[in-house]
Amino acid sequence: MVRRAYVSGRVGRLLRALIGQAELPLDVMLDLPRVILIGEMQVQVENHQGVLLFTPDEVHIRTRTGDLHIRGERLRIGSIFREEVVVEGRIHALEMEPKERMR
Repeated sequence: MVRRAYVSGRVGRLLRALIGQAELPLDVMLDLPRVILIGEMQVQVENHQGVLLFTPDEVHIRTRTGDLHIRGERLRIGSIFREEVVVEGRIHALEMEPKERMR
């Protein structure tokens, strides 16, 4: 089973209503990752929890909801900050490996 990145049921409806009233993006309110792909040459990942693997062909980045796998050629980390990491190169694929549901 995969962990859902949202809250369902009565609590979820209330939370979404509050977020709508506050007019804040969902990713900000729930600390979710924001992944922005710019063409095939750059990926920006906000709200990350660190780089797990780095090679010229593959980069793995941990997020609250799972690990993001970036595959490509001549990959490099353009910049890395506490809240954002930028991967540059020729991007072939992005894949999110969700965290397992906590028991």
